[in-house]
Amino acid sequence: MMPGRFTFALLAAAVMPTLPARTLPAAWALEDGRTIERHLARGDDHRYFVTAAAGDCIRLVIEQQGVDVIVQTRDSVGNPIADFDDEVRREGEEHVDLVAEAPGVYSVAIRTSTSAVTSGRYAIRIATRRAATADDRAMQESRRLRTMAARLEANGGFAEGQALLERALRLSESVQGPEGDDVASLLYQLAGNAMARRDDARSQSLVERAIAIFDRLRGPEHPYSAMARSRLATLYERAGQRPAAEALLRPALAVIEQTLGTDHLWYVQCLIRQANFRYDAGDLDTAEGLNVRALAILERIQDVESGAYASALNNLGEIALGKNDLPRAEDLLRRSLAVAERLEGPKSYRVSVTLQNLGIVARQRLDFVGALAYVMRALSIREAIVGPDHVDIAPLLNNLANLYHLNGNDEQSLQLHFRALAIRERTVGPYHPGTLNSVGSISRIYTAMGDLANAIAFTRRADAIVEKQLALNLSVGSEREKLAFLRSVGERTDRTISLNLIQAPDDRDATSLAALVLLQRKGRVQDAMADVFAAVRHRAGDGDRALMDDLSDTKAKLARVAFDASVRARPGERERLLAELESRRERLEATLSERIAEFRAEAQPVTIEAVQAALPKNAALVEFVVFRPFDPWARRDLEAYGPARYAAYILRRHSVAAEIDLGEVASIDRSIAALRAALRDPLRTDVMDRARAVDELVMQPLRALLGDATHLVISPDGNLNLVPFEALVDTRGRYLVERYATSYVTSGRDLLRMQVPRPRSTPPVIVADPLFDDPPLAGAASSGVYFARIAATGAEARAIKDLFPDATLLTGRRATKAALEQVRSPRILHIASHGFFLADGVPDGAPPHAPENPMLRAGLALSGANLTASGRADGILTALEASGLDLRGTRLVTLSACDTGIGEIRNGEGVYGLRRAFVLAGAETLVMSLWPVSDYVARDMMVDYYTGLRAGLGRGEALRQARIALLKRPTRRHPYYWAGFIQSGEWADLDGRRQ
Repeated sequence: MMPGRFTFALLAAAVMPTLPARTLPAAWALEDGRTIERHLARGDDHRYFVTAAAGDCIRLVIEQQGVDVIVQTRDSVGNPIADFDDEVRREGEEHVDLVAEAPGVYSVAIRTSTSAVTSGRYAIRIATRRAATADDRAMQESRRLRTMAARLEANGGFAEGQALLERALRLSESVQGPEGDDVASLLYQLAGNAMARRDDARSQSLVERAIAIFDRLRGPEHPYSAMARSRLATLYERAGQRPAAEALLRPALAVIEQTLGTDHLWYVQCLIRQANFRYDAGDLDTAEGLNVRALAILERIQDVESGAYASALNNLGEIALGKNDLPRAEDLLRRSLAVAERLEGPKSYRVSVTLQNLGIVARQRLDFVGALAYVMRALSIREAIVGPDHVDIAPLLNNLANLYHLNGNDEQSLQLHFRALAIRERTVGPYHPGTLNSVGSISRIYTAMGDLANAIAFTRRADAIVEKQLALNLSVGSEREKLAFLRSVGERTDRTISLNLIQAPDDRDATSLAALVLLQRKGRVQDAMADVFAAVRHRAGDGDRALMDDLSDTKAKLARVAFDASVRARPGERERLLAELESRRERLEATLSERIAEFRAEAQPVTIEAVQAALPKNAALVEFVVFRPFDPWARRDLEAYGPARYAAYILRRHSVAAEIDLGEVASIDRSIAALRAALRDPLRTDVMDRARAVDELVMQPLRALLGDATHLVISPDGNLNLVPFEALVDTRGRYLVERYATSYVTSGRDLLRMQVPRPRSTPPVIVADPLFDDPPLAGAASSGVYFARIAATGAEARAIKDLFPDATLLTGRRATKAALEQVRSPRILHIASHGFFLADGVPDGAPPHAPENPMLRAGLALSGANLTASGRADGILTALEASGLDLRGTRLVTLSACDTGIGEIRNGEGVYGLRRAFVLAGAETLVMSLWPVSDYVARDMMVDYYTGLRAGLGRGEALRQARIALLKRPTRRHPYYWAGFIQSGEWADLDGRRQ
């Protein structure tokens, strides 16, 4: 079922409650030439009267001095004329024109606006008094109609309000022309009315006109200009253009915060809009935080009987529903419904949204009768407002269709799904998220019915929509935002793989589709971020490079805070600083993504045929995946996905794709953990048994599909990222390294990226044997970071320097973080030092209280890494900082240090740590370690490796030969000695030639 959220239409219509004449408070007389200045507190109702002759036009000026006011005028018998709240800031003037149609005493009421939370002062005076013209009367009538429309809309009367606003617009245009200030305000109000009636095309036309006028008359930094853009952003989001919507909303929100403050109703409405966009991007945690913040502000300003309050409650209920917290979801939704019904009656659009969500709660509780009642009531309300063929009817048809399916009536379910699909295709197009929902639902019904041909066809169509959505949504936003969106479509990947492996295991089309989906989606965010950084470094202008410098500086500050013992000493200070800097980093990444989008070259289409063509004839691509089996017959969402499993897809150059289900992740991961423990201890005698056990689960099922391949290109997933496949043992007791050459990639899609010409590089750089310095204070090592010198790395560096004489050698005090950050595109970058990753515990020599960001928990130690007297470790290069290095054109990065290949594993995206950092930095090939290795063994391995490279061996084959050479030594046969380093990325020689 599809949830629903309510986005604002009425944003600026101030409605001032009217009081019967007999309850009017004491009033003050307004006289020409006299100014009255008073203090106004929230809830105060100040009344003034002015004597007017028939035909007078009186201009009143109310100077706001720290408080935003609403002004209401009344005629001589107490009937309201019009409300004024044109100046929404706390400072500035409200100009009120009063035309007296008859002689008498007219009244003026002043109150604080609904968003005012502080008291302030104002001054009121009669500025001018003159004879009214026809234009004056027309403008007063226009204002009166606007005020009446706002009151009608506040009670759900949008159709009636539209007619009044159209009349008011004609009057204002007759006086001011098509681009007057009042005309802009009416266009803005009409746009909100059209949004409420779900006439988005008309709303967009109106609000774009309003923006042009506001910008010209008031400037783009005015709150009205910003709110108009906020409204336009919502229209973009409804049309499926969320990235464009967020790009428009972010600066608008900043203007509102700067001009009106964070306690203003408009700021709240922008927060709720931003939360809606984040929800649509799959970022539920951020969406929840924004809605909670909005709710708190509304409660603080005592605006709890409002559409904004009802919307925030509904949206929080929807988020709780998405997190399967049904009791909380129902409580929030019922509270929202109560506010909406009190505010707008039982048949408003807002009420239908909350009923829609309550229907989903009932369905999740298997209360199908209750769910049907909610859906039918919501459908009746919505059809009466927008008609039976509006795009907003489609979600309810979808939900109704799902109820039919759960009751066994699949034919009726399909009819409703196809009706919803037709509406969406006609209104929002073939690639809208709503269209994806309809197509995916149809595929599910066909799967449940056993109609595999149609199930595969509609799954293929759904995956094509997902691909369009990924291209759109991963081109903008921060890395965290990109990951959130990718996770939001993760279930689609599970469904496609499940259809192949469970319902259609022998179907070539299903296998081909699943393999294609993996090639398109694995490592997608890593590629997107690498593209952004590469574009900034090599194609963007000075302004973009300045942003990149700002981002690098922010990453450096994050690292300093993470490893600053003096900050940690102050409770909560470190966490606050980290949160602020992380937020800044996200904003900069999002801004860079938006700025660089226009520079990004059109990506090469990913097809199975293209990947196969990029594979050498002797190679096989093994694409592993963690997936959750999907049950199309499940009655509740919680029951739809089973325990995670591993699967593998195999591609050869001239063979069709093949697939195999390997088994439950939990069981395989236990074997992987046992193997890794044995690999890390050279005294363990059971390592071959452990390696054979993993091989039996992971590689043995594949061997028949590998054919005569002698080179394995492995794209791991899950904890397979931490397995050196070379150390697995086959049925004949041979290590895999003895039979296969092995390379690792994040995704088989990397084969296509390897074909792109690389920029020229500079001579190699070798960084080794840093002087970490001793801790100056007793106990510093136990309270912070301490690294011991690694003497063997000096000899390692000198040996490599002899092989590559043009290399720059940075050792001792020259092996600094600052020096490394100045390196630009070296052909080879070799770093021999300490590496670390802080996982669940805090190992000796590592900073306590590891930060949440895994890219701050991985790093390299360079000169000066040990704590200084100030509590600062200035020689730590975190993975986050390393990702900002300029290594585009670098053929090889070798991290000759402990644990440089491990990190936090994120299914589908690889390992978050140094491994990811150097890919983002632009490195073509990475050699890294999976466990701590002996300094001298690492030295011998590296010298052999670089000797092979110098002799012209490939970057992968040289490492394989170095492994085999160690394996042949009787004292080095344990994989601890030779399997710790793996090669990821391009395996060709340093000149790009493949053997």
